[in-house]
Amino acid sequence: MISDPSILNPADDSSSGQTISVTRSEPAETLSVSTNEGGQLSPPDSVLVTVAPPVPCGTLVPSVKLYLERRTTAVARYEEEKHLFRRLPVDERATVRRLQAAVFYVRDLSTGTNKISVQAACARALVIYSEFAPLKTFRGKYDAWLKSQDWLCLVNRSKAGPDWQQGERGLCGEFLDYVAARIGDFKRDDGGTQAIKSIHRQWLTGRTHRGIMEAIPGYTNDWDQRAVNLLPPGWDVGNIQRQLKRRAKLTRAVKKLRHEGIASARSYLPQVHGTRVDLRFMELIQFDDVRCDFRVIDTERGQICDLWLLIARDVATTMLLGFGMRPALARDDGSQEHLKLRDMKQLAGWMLETYGLPPWVMQWVLENGTATLDAAIRAALAEMLGDRIDFRMASMIGGKSSAEYWEKAVGNSKAKAMLESLNRLIHTMTSYFPGQIGATYGVRPAELIDREREALAICQSHRPEDRAQLSFPVLTVPQAREKLLEIFRLQNSRRGSDCEGFDKVVEAYVNGQWVTATTAHAGCPVRSQTESPVERGARLVAQHPGAWSRVAPEILTSFYEHTQRQRPVEASGEISLTHEGKLLRFAPPSDEFALAPGTKVLCYFNPDDPRFLTITDGRGGILGTWLRRGLVAHNDRDALAAAIRHSAHALKSAKARATELASDERAQLQAMRDHNNGFVTVTTPLNGGRETVTSPVAAHIRAVAGEKAATHKQQQRRNDDAAIAREALRNLAT
Repeated sequence: MISDPSILNPADDSSSGQTISVTRSEPAETLSVSTNEGGQLSPPDSVLVTVAPPVPCGTLVPSVKLYLERRTTAVARYEEEKHLFRRLPVDERATVRRLQAAVFYVRDLSTGTNKISVQAACARALVIYSEFAPLKTFRGKYDAWLKSQDWLCLVNRSKAGPDWQQGERGLCGEFLDYVAARIGDFKRDDGGTQAIKSIHRQWLTGRTHRGIMEAIPGYTNDWDQRAVNLLPPGWDVGNIQRQLKRRAKLTRAVKKLRHEGIASARSYLPQVHGTRVDLRFMELIQFDDVRCDFRVIDTERGQICDLWLLIARDVATTMLLGFGMRPALARDDGSQEHLKLRDMKQLAGWMLETYGLPPWVMQWVLENGTATLDAAIRAALAEMLGDRIDFRMASMIGGKSSAEYWEKAVGNSKAKAMLESLNRLIHTMTSYFPGQIGATYGVRPAELIDREREALAICQSHRPEDRAQLSFPVLTVPQAREKLLEIFRLQNSRRGSDCEGFDKVVEAYVNGQWVTATTAHAGCPVRSQTESPVERGARLVAQHPGAWSRVAPEILTSFYEHTQRQRPVEASGEISLTHEGKLLRFAPPSDEFALAPGTKVLCYFNPDDPRFLTITDGRGGILGTWLRRGLVAHNDRDALAAAIRHSAHALKSAKARATELASDERAQLQAMRDHNNGFVTVTTPLNGGRETVTSPVAAHIRAVAGEKAATHKQQQRRNDDAAIAREALRNLAT
């Protein structure tokens, strides 16, 4: 409801009790004015005018600045203009609600039957609404509202954001954009002051920080006549920084994009928030690698090193399902050992062996770096387990920078936000272990070097067979394993966490111990705690009954013992792969198992004895077992002959296929010859066709070739006889 006498028409002769409708030139604004019983318009201070809102009911004002520019009438209460009120920040909305209640309280006290003075009413209101003190300030707000009858005078526009500012105050936006770009050029978060000072120097010299002659935007008019020794008003560093922040010209996200990259800016942008409410036990499992914040000693090698872990956690319960560990031992070349693919395979196989398969499909969230399984291993698990596991890879953050350079892609820790939080719990619970290295290098304990020195001295001064019984100022690898097991047991059985979705457990103190409370425990002390991860896991399993499946031993054995690769069949009909720096080649034992070149297959081989390669189609179909073709020594005639026979057989097969494909061409050539035979030859052959050109060298080469052919046939017969004999001996031995 508004009061605006300027819109009334005193010449209107509407009858008593009717409503005068005055339509303005602006669309969607219809004004309804009530008249009194005598047909005269009500006094201006009591005119009730309803203005149709310029936005649909229940929606927000799309542009606050544009709405305020077009707004011509006052509204006493914010409830009548909620589509504009909801565009205020949350804190400012709460302030406006309280302030409006305070001014209406003062109005009621000062205008009621037992009215008091406005000053006394304001003083009484501040007893309830003390946050609006002092009295002089609050009285000024009340007087402004009483005069305007508009709730907007209660809004602190300096806290409401740039959209609520009337006009452009302070420095012009074009200049602030220029300053924001300059701060982005100084690639340090604390380089903003120097960036602004470079603009001060540019005012003096006319040159940018890169030495280019350039006028400063916003001050280009009369640039050559500027007072170079007098900076413009408002150019002090603090004021520029405040206005950049107030007008959101250089937000934290934009600053991180300019200074570091996309991955760093993600922390200051809206996040994706998930929930575990409807998750079942082992429906979503996350894997991660963690470096422990303490050093350990390997007594066998006499080295002190970092300790790395591979962990797997269930998201529905936060329960740690399993872990693997590897000391980062130093190699001879100075590098360090790190978690390997076989460590991840062991953890995955141990989980399948320990927990089995739930009746629902599991989702395994893997990294793109260490805590991962490559495409071949994922395909092998899907092939052997029947698509009971759905693999998801944590996304990588990267792309082009604002300068159009490609950024190095990094892993997205937000995909495993729960793990990052629980990994911190590991570090804090193990912070009493000896040999702490601290969360960062800058806070590393100063005693660590001397502690490591003493541990190495103890190890080197005793016999290797006695080192396992010695005591060290740091943990040994077996000791670290035992202590980590205990820490993880405590994590899985801890109560009282504030994890989302966990139920409360009520316990009663009976006979010196806490038990689950029942009606029989009336009168006993009780307490309420959230359930532990293990208890939540048991409850979820009971809520979702179903047959859990055990993984067959042959699957686990094959998964553990064999290495999996996805490889195409090469043009030669063979499959080659690299293992431990060696190139291995495999060929089919016969044409029956040959595959077309380019066929992509899933390969299994034993890394300890890679003589055989089992090939499948990746969907459970076995395509055969191929044999390894080893390198042939020059003095191994049997192996050399076998290799030659394999190559010759391949050539023979290729020739046969080529001959088959060239049948049409041969038929065309034969038809050409048959056609030409019906004509008379008119040319005379060389020397009349009576003499033959001979060459002693050619004759000698032919003779030698004949001797070589005969020798080769004899050697081949001897090799065949030797092969038959060896086969007979093997048959007798078996």
